[in-house]
Amino acid sequence: MGWIKAGSRGTVLAGALCAALFALGGSASAAAVTYPSGGSGFDEGAEGWSSGGTSCSPAELLCTSEATYDATAGNPSGSIAAKTTVTLNLVGLFKGTATWRSPQFKVPTSSITDAEVHLDSAFDPGGLVDVEPEATYAVTLVDLSNDTSVTALEEELGEEDGAFARADAPVPVVGGHTYQLSIESETAQSTLALSALSGTASLNFDNVGVTVKTGGGGGGGADDKGSHSRSSSLSDNRLLSLLRDAAASGPAVLKGNRLFVKVGCPARVGHACRITAQGLLGKRKPATAKRTVKVAKGKGKRVALRVKPRVRSKVGKRKRLLVRERVRAGGASATVYKQRRLIRRG
Repeated sequence: MGWIKAGSRGTVLAGALCAALFALGGSASAAAVTYPSGGSGFDEGAEGWSSGGTSCSPAELLCTSEATYDATAGNPSGSIAAKTTVTLNLVGLFKGTATWRSPQFKVPTSSITDAEVHLDSAFDPGGLVDVEPEATYAVTLVDLSNDTSVTALEEELGEEDGAFARADAPVPVVGGHTYQLSIESETAQSTLALSALSGTASLNFDNVGVTVKTGGGGGGGADDKGSHSRSSSLSDNRLLSLLRDAAASGPAVLKGNRLFVKVGCPARVGHACRITAQGLLGKRKPATAKRTVKVAKGKGKRVALRVKPRVRSKVGKRKRLLVRERVRAGGASATVYKQRRLIRRG
């Protein structure tokens, strides 16, 4: 009996050892790491992010811009902000810009299977709300190893975007290369002031980072040759063809200053789609702000787009409106334009 008990214990220990080794092997073969330094949550400071420059014009309006840490706003509290302050404005239009730059970071040489940039953003027009300021930002991933860059995210925010919301997009990264994130922002007045005004508008960013997924195995692979791994054979042309062949997305619905459109991700794409939608008066004439959403394959989603104040009357008179959809899926990207019948409600 003693021998049997000892053997049973040895079997249990061996099984536990095998399970541990299996778990270690699994963690070594697949991993996801967020850069810089696990992601920037800004809980206690700017975490190495620095200002890349600010400007505000015209100077006679006593307009100033700053890139500053904001301990009160965030998701949770703590964020970096681009703030535009106007202390006197009679009839002119102001525009403030600010740039943030992340600490540099190096991605692993392991086989990279996916990479994604993400952040939370919110906009507070503050005391400038009467002139309906609009804020835009662009997130750029700079490859310092070969002096190239790619703009991954672009978005426009208005007064209805006061709550922090997440945006993300795929980015190409090369194993072993060193990178830096740059966020360029602009806050601009969209309607003329009829009297003197003063106040501060704030565009805030939180939880910023690049998440890189690897499949294990050091060195080698396509990444070391300077190419980004795609998770399937989906090409840009194939994605474009599938989007064009997809069923009609239905009309655009105008309610007050918002345009509601439905966007979809064809099941045959085989991946979730990242779709940036925008209403247009023409291919070079924006009618609404942009909005980016993630849609599962074979599914659709309703998107609310804020109509730009300067073109609201023109949009309201239209019978049809052009909607642009920029779609990314499985490493491929494509842009389609669709004329939508315009319905007015409310």
